[in-house]
Amino acid sequence: MRVAYSGVQVRYAVVRVGPLETIDRPSRLVLVSVGILAVAGVAATLLTSLGRPSADLSTPLGVVASYVRAIQAGDADRAWALTAITTTQPDPNAPPRPFLSKDDFRQQVATSRQLTAPRVRVLSSSQGADAATVQLEVSHASANPLTGSRTEQFTLDLHRQSDGWRIISDPAPWQVQ
Repeated sequence: MRVAYSGVQVRYAVVRVGPLETIDRPSRLVLVSVGILAVAGVAATLLTSLGRPSADLSTPLGVVASYVRAIQAGDADRAWALTAITTTQPDPNAPPRPFLSKDDFRQQVATSRQLTAPRVRVLSSSQGADAATVQLEVSHASANPLTGSRTEQFTLDLHRQSDGWRIISDPAPWQVQ
C-alpha cells in the first residue's frame, strides 16, 4: 500500500488477519483474558457510576455522609445546611477560634476542589442523647504512584437540634476534598 504526502511516497505494510482457528493457544488465552478484563472494567465503571443511595439524615453518620458528598460535589449550600455554625464563642474560657461565614465557606469549597476525590472512611462514631462524634480518615492519592497516599484523621462533632442532627465542628471543606 502506498500513500503520497506532498510528493513523498510512504509505504505501509499490509497486514492480513487469518481465521481465529489459526491462532495458537497462548495467544488465544491472552485475547480471552483481555476480553474478560475489558468486560469487567466496563461493568465496574457502570456499577460505580450509578447514584449512591441517599444518606439517612436522621442519624449522625447520615449527616456526615451527606456533608462529605455535598462538598465533594461542590455543593457548598447543601453542605452548609448540614451545619449549625454559630458566630459566637461557645465557651468564654476556651481560646478564640476562627469562624467561617457562609460566603467564606462557599469560597473554600470552590477553591479547594481536587481533580480526584479522596477516599473517606468512618473510623468510629459515638452517639448520646443530644451529641455525637464521627471520626473520619481521609486518604488523598498522590500524583506519583510510588509515593502512595497521604492520610489524615479528624473528628466531626454533631448536636441534635429540632430539625435533626447538625455538624457543630468548625467546617473545613478542604479536609474532605
